[in-house]
Amino acid sequence: MDNTFNIFYAKNKQLIDKHYSNFNIQRNKYILGFIGAFIAFIVLYFILMISLGFSITFLPTFVFIVLCGIVLSYLLYIALKREMIVENEKLIKEIVTYISHDKNASYEPNKRIKEDNIKEMELFDLNNLKYNGRNTILVNYKGNNMSFADMEVYYIKEKLVEETSYDDNGNKIVKQKIKKFKKYIFDGCYISATLNKRIAEHIYMIPNNISDLLLNGAIRDYITYSGDEVKLENLDLSKKYKVYSDDEIQARYVLSMSLMERINKIDNELSGKKYIVFKEGRRFVICLEDFKIEDLRKSTLPIIRNEEKEIESVKYIYSNILKLFKVYDILDLGNDLYVD
Repeated sequence: MDNTFNIFYAKNKQLIDKHYSNFNIQRNKYILGFIGAFIAFIVLYFILMISLGFSITFLPTFVFIVLCGIVLSYLLYIALKREMIVENEKLIKEIVTYISHDKNASYEPNKRIKEDNIKEMELFDLNNLKYNGRNTILVNYKGNNMSFADMEVYYIKEKLVEETSYDDNGNKIVKQKIKKFKKYIFDGCYISATLNKRIAEHIYMIPNNISDLLLNGAIRDYITYSGDEVKLENLDLSKKYKVYSDDEIQARYVLSMSLMERINKIDNELSGKKYIVFKEGRRFVICLEDFKIEDLRKSTLPIIRNEEKEIESVKYIYSNILKLFKVYDILDLGNDLYVD
C-alpha cells in the first residue's frame, strides 16, 4: 500500500496545494474578522467602564483582554477547522475518483443510503428500528456499481432517573424523569456492490459470538434474517459466522471454499464485526462495525501546514478508502462463481 500511496501523493501534490490555497483565503478572512472583533471588544470594555464611572485598573483589564483572546482564539480555531473539513470533503472525493478511475464518482457528506436499500437486505426490521446515516459514496469500480455510507440502526430506550435539587430553605427535592437514549443495533459502514450474476435467495452471514447470540435471542424482533442454518466447511469462518438461507443448495454453491477463504482475508483489512448479506437479485452487502467514513472526514489536513503531518493525514484517508475497495478485489465479486 505504501507504494500506491506514494504514487498517488506524487501525482496529486498540486491538489493538496490547491486545498491549502483555498483554505488560506478563508483563513485570512477569518483572522481579519477576529482581530476586528477583538479590538471592538476592548474598545467596548473601555467605553462601558468609563460610562459607568469605574476606574480602569491594570489587573481587571488584563484579565478581560486575556479572556477575550482565549475565547476568540478558540472560536477562530473552530471556524478554521470547519473550513478545513470542507477541503477534506473535496480530498475524499478526489481519492475515491483516483482509486476507482470513475470521473463520475460522488461523495455527499450529508446524504444517506436510501431506506429502501436497507429494507431490501431484510436484516434489520425498520418497523421497530430507526435508521440514520450520512457520508454516501457512489462509484463505478471495474464496471460494477459500489456504494459506501455510514449507517446507524437503533431504537429508543427509556430509563427512569432521579434528579436531585434543593429549595431556598435547603430542603432536598427529588424528581423522577424519563430519559431517552439510543440503543444501537448497528453503528458502522454500509458497503454494497453489484454481483456478476443473480442470487435466487438471500444468504445471511451473521456474527457468531456470545454477544450476538444473546442479542438475537433477546431482541429477535429487530434482527429479521430468515432461513435454515447452513453448516460451513471452513472451520475458521464457522467460528466467526452463522449462515442462514432458504436455499441451502445455493448457499453452499455460492459460499465455495475459495470464497470462504477470501471472506477470511477481509479481516486482515477490516477487522470490525460484520453482517454479510448476498441479497436476492445482484447485490452484495457488508455492514461493518467500527469503521466510519465520518472519521476520515474529520481527519483533516493540519491547519498550520506541516509536511510530515500533511502526509500522515492524507495517507490515513487514502489507506482507509482503499480498504473499502479492497472488499471487492479480495472477494473477486465480478467472478462468474454465482448462480444464474
